This record gives sequence, structure tokens and C-alpha cells, in this order.
Amino acid sequence: MKKSSVGHVLESYIWLVNTIARGPISRAMINEKWANASVNDYKQDYIPESNFHRWRTHVEQLFNITIKCNAAGEYYIEDADYLHGADMRSRMFNLMYINNLLKDSKDLHNQILFEAISSGEKFLPPIIEALRDKCVLEMTYQSFAKDHPSTFLVEPYCLKMFKQRWYMLAYSPDLAQLHIYALDRIQAIEPTNQEYQLPDEFDAEAYFKNTYGVSGMEEKPEIVEIRIEAYQANYLRTLPIHPSQQEVERDENFSVFRFKVVPSFEFMQELRKHGPLLKVLKPQWLREQFRREAEQLLAMYQK
Repeated sequence: MKKSSVGHVLESYIWLVNTIARGPISRAMINEKWANASVNDYKQDYIPESNFHRWRTHVEQLFNITIKCNAAGEYYIEDADYLHGADMRSRMFNLMYINNLLKDSKDLHNQILFEAISSGEKFLPPIIEALRDKCVLEMTYQSFAKDHPSTFLVEPYCLKMFKQRWYMLAYSPDLAQLHIYALDRIQAIEPTNQEYQLPDEFDAEAYFKNTYGVSGMEEKPEIVEIRIEAYQANYLRTLPIHPSQQEVERDENFSVFRFKVVPSFEFMQELRKHGPLLKVLKPQWLREQFRREAEQLLAMYQK
């Protein structure tokens, strides 16, 4: 059975980008690979020149990926690092590419394992539509801190994923302030016929710049320094805890990392998971807090 025309075209775009991203490649080699590609439903021997250049244009428009040609007549991705970036379009491209790759590798279903995502992702479509249309939402929400759900209006500002959970930052007219809502605690959500105006000065990336997680956005960041065992430091180098992370000292036994961040609950939890392999150096109040927690833990196990 042939795929839908829209689905087939998108898969063709993704195939083209992935093929060219592996290195400069000639049109002849692209055609050779296309002839054997699983996405080539109609088993064409080549990509017509008009189709090829149309795909190039659409790829740039959809994914912000520029395909260029060098002096040798070989095609390449102008900024291949973009494909591994953190913005929405690069993430979406990679998700679609992996999805298509898995479809072609069904016999590997028991060899590729995924982490569970919270149930709240089912509310992503109406929230994304509301973000696009600037539509006020009526939401029924069950907070962990309350015994009963409540229904109220929200104006969505942005979505953020953290620790396999989706969160919505929204303005609550009832509270007259911005608030974070976990999608897995939403019971129902419906668009209204009301529109709202997103403030011109709002910048989602800047709003979360000094935080780790989804709390402390209104607080001032502090300079935090930690010392961590040398082997464990490898994990921080390959996946930094926060964009401000800097390695300021390193030897064969340990490394010292510095952050400019709000020491929120989520950030402290991230540090705690390293246990005795990590020591807080600064600020003094945070160092003292971790010391007290260590004493309480020791006392608990001595009973």
C-alpha cells in the first residue's frame, strides 16, 4: 500500500537531508542511493532534477536546513551541527527521521527501548494550536497540592519538557501571574472563543535561562561551584547540567564545575543524585544545607 502523498513527501525530504548530511555527495550518487531507498515507493531509478531542487527549497522552509553545492558539484548541509541542535525544528526533524527509520526496522522492535513519557502528551495538540492561534484555554487541573480539581482559564505562553514530563507556562487571569502547569495533571482542556495577546517582550528561552527545571524563574541566579569525582565528571562534560556550566579545575582525582543558576529544588535534586561523589563548594548556605542533609541521612541509618 502506498503512503499518503503528504507523508511520502515528508519522508522523502527527511531521506534527502540524511543522505546529504553524511558528507558531500554527487547527484549521481544521490540517484544511486535513491534507487534502493525504502522510502522510494515507486521504485524510481533517479530523482528528477526539478523534484530535487523543489525538495531543497521545501527542506529549507520546513526545517531551516540549507543544502548547498560545492565547486566539485557535490551537495552538502551548510550547518550540519544544526541537525543535532535543541530548537524545535531540529528536534522535530530528528524525531521524524528516527520514526521513519524505525518503520524500516520493525524486526528490531525488541532491541530499541524507550523511556516512558507522561500521559500528558495527549494534551499537546490543543495546547500547540492555542499557542499558534493565541486562543484562551479552559482547563480542568488537579494539582498534587490540592484534594480536588479546579476549572479555570489560562493563556498559554510556551511548552517545556523536563524529565520526561511536559509543562505549560501560562498566564492565569485568576492568579494574575504566570504559572507552570504539568500536562500529566490536566484532566480536560478545551479552546474558547477568546483570544489573548502574548507580550512582545516575552522570550521563552530568556525566561528559563537561569533555571534548571521548571521552578525559580523569578529568582536571582547565584554562582554555584561543585567538586565531583573524576570519572563522574565525564557525565557532566557529555551532558551539561545547565548551559552556564564551566569546568574551572581538573586533575586526575576530581573536577570543579561552576554554574550561574538559581539553586532551585530541581537543581539541588540533580546534585544530590551523585551522592558522596559530589561536594558543594559554593555558596556557603548551600554547602551547609547539603552538610545538614548528610548528617540527617547518617543519623537515619544509625537507628
